[in-house]
Amino acid sequence: MENLTLACLFFLAMHWLISGSPLRAPIVKVLGENLFKILFSITIFISLTWMVIAFQAAPILTTWGKAESLQPLSLILMFIVCLILPTSALNKNPTTMGLFPPDQITARGMVRVTRHGGLIGLGLWGLAHFIVNGDWASHLLYGTIAFEGLIAPLNLDRKYRARYGEAWEKFSAQTSYLPFVAILAGRNKLVFSEISKWGLLIGLALFCTLLYFHQTWFGSNPLAFLGL
Repeated sequence: MENLTLACLFFLAMHWLISGSPLRAPIVKVLGENLFKILFSITIFISLTWMVIAFQAAPILTTWGKAESLQPLSLILMFIVCLILPTSALNKNPTTMGLFPPDQITARGMVRVTRHGGLIGLGLWGLAHFIVNGDWASHLLYGTIAFEGLIAPLNLDRKYRARYGEAWEKFSAQTSYLPFVAILAGRNKLVFSEISKWGLLIGLALFCTLLYFHQTWFGSNPLAFLGL
């Protein structure tokens, strides 16, 4: 369990103490923006691999056990995840690795819903698995991913606000960190025609594939609550 704890702490430290802190600027000054992003991506891949290996080797220390009563909620969350990830990836967004300056982007498609589709999707994936797996190893792994996905956007907003200033304020006013908040507040509206049909098809295919192969690949049946 100590190995998994260290892996999760390293993953969080890379995001919060390196990428999302004042340390980033001097490191980028030495390495350059592109090299920093490459090395950071490699390090995150290594940390995720470490987390998975440590998780597989961790002892099973039960807390609330398999929560079959929460499986329907987990299933709904995963359906949302499978839709939000591909549809968000197909929209231009300033939060996508800083590739698109906010003064050149108008919130469209899923960006109207949230400007952090990728991270929100990751966080909901972690939450969906956290609630139905009641053991300490699962709490550490899925809790870390849920925390990073749902809380890291706040740190990203701070970083982009400092980097882009007024341009970021104008863009962020069009959308929101939490899904649908800008729409409910009247700062934007949902336009279904802008949401990628290919993204929706990919999302549905991904959800059906995971549903069908989940027990074979991961050893648990997401439809156990139906007696299937």
